[in-house]
Amino acid sequence: MKRKSINYPLMSVSSLYEKCNDDAVMIIDVSMDKVIGKEPIIYDELVTIPNSHFLDINVDLVDTDSAGVHSFPSQSQVNKVINKLGISEYSTLVLYDNQGIYSSPRAWWIFHTFGLSNVFILDGGLPEWIKQGYPTSSEYLTIDTKNVESLVNVGSDVISFMDSCFDARQLVSKQEVLINLTDKKFSVIDVRATARFNGLVDEPRQGVRSGHIPDSINLPFANVLNGNTYKRPTELRHLFSSILPEDSKRVVFSCGSGITACIGLVALISSGADTRLYDAALYDGSWSEWGSDASLPIAKSKI
Repeated sequence: MKRKSINYPLMSVSSLYEKCNDDAVMIIDVSMDKVIGKEPIIYDELVTIPNSHFLDINVDLVDTDSAGVHSFPSQSQVNKVINKLGISEYSTLVLYDNQGIYSSPRAWWIFHTFGLSNVFILDGGLPEWIKQGYPTSSEYLTIDTKNVESLVNVGSDVISFMDSCFDARQLVSKQEVLINLTDKKFSVIDVRATARFNGLVDEPRQGVRSGHIPDSINLPFANVLNGNTYKRPTELRHLFSSILPEDSKRVVFSCGSGITACIGLVALISSGADTRLYDAALYDGSWSEWGSDASLPIAKSKI
């Protein structure tokens, strides 16, 4: 079955500034404390975009019942977030992070997978907002948590529009990746740094082997970015066409733990690269899962 089309996921800082006073627009900071794979931007104090909510995706959008690293959340966890923030079917969500483009694509993919279509990533995030000279704040909007749990328990109207919206095809399991080594039904793109992909350096997580999934393609996530923002669609189209086989119909993204893989995934969608953008998926377990399982094959650089 062909997947429904995906809206262009990016919003410019100038567009957000024009919409700041729109009551239907909800601005959400989804920054993460720990940054892997790039030199982190450090702030001496809290800096936010005015009227922002904060959502801790390490807590609120992670399956705490799973042994995996940063595992995809459950339907009930996403429903709690929807109630906590007061999201409705009329809300426009704008997600940003303080690294430019880092964790916001992950939050976008989660919301999209659970059926929210009116969700955007602020292209360039907080650094681009500051660079363009727009006003900042030093606090978040407070959330009235009254009745959040009761709303979830009774299945309120706020969450009813989410029912049965989860799209399982947007996630790929370890077993599916293993079968694909033989079936070759999709291409796997690994967005980790080249040295990690080639197994030339130790993995940052203890007990995880070095190397990559056999036959996977390396595209470090920095290669789809131009500083803090995504490269232009034409540049991204050229990039993906240069690395993907011509017959690729499905593209699965992987990284260390499923966070930065979404940077590459959103880059493919933003590129407008023919029908492949409608059949992109995330290997959520990524290398932290694959590299920890000694029964699974790995590949390394021959250098």
